[in-house]
Amino acid sequence: MKKIFLLLCILSITFSTKAQLFGKHYDEGFYYDSVGVKHTGLISWSPPAKSIFGNKGDHIYYKTDKKAEQVKLKNTEIRSFGIKNDSARMDSFTVATNKDFVKAPFLHVLFDNYVKIYGFTMISSSGGGMMPGAGGVMIFTPGFSNNDTKYYYGTDTDHTTRLDKKNFIEVMSKALTSKPYVVKRVQDKTFKLGKINELMYFYRTDNYPASMHRNNN
Repeated sequence: MKKIFLLLCILSITFSTKAQLFGKHYDEGFYYDSVGVKHTGLISWSPPAKSIFGNKGDHIYYKTDKKAEQVKLKNTEIRSFGIKNDSARMDSFTVATNKDFVKAPFLHVLFDNYVKIYGFTMISSSGGGMMPGAGGVMIFTPGFSNNDTKYYYGTDTDHTTRLDKKNFIEVMSKALTSKPYVVKRVQDKTFKLGKINELMYFYRTDNYPASMHRNNN
């Protein structure tokens, strides 16, 4: 009975994992093709996973509408794309030709000023496996995954430098110079590198995100 229960648990986790891997979620969006023509419709994309096999490149899936056939588009076939996020804003991504991003060339454009800020995301994961539990019974431990995002700045994707704790204040003070009061919040360390998404929200709306209200009343 224990073996049957264990087998059912493993199958359940396996089917769940497959659903996550192969199920595609589409959102409103657009992409610009290699010659600069804009195509609107539905876009599906999620950050690529790190691989020991050294895979290169990335892709999106596109539909003109919900009933249309999906089309797989490699990064070499597009210049940029946008996907509507949960807050009904459009997240913009540009395709980097810089060899530093050859494994994951889609960069999230966080700030599109003279000094641009990019987010570079890949999925880090750890596979599950069998291990002895109480009484020597073998149990299955599920794997986990999380988004690993690094940030870069530059005038374009071919001229980027890693954004880190040491240069954060200097770089963001230049990138956000059009709003001095936002720069002040960077310089007094209200916003640090770990709160760059909150900083984006503050820059766009002039309001602190809900997660920071208690600390800034």
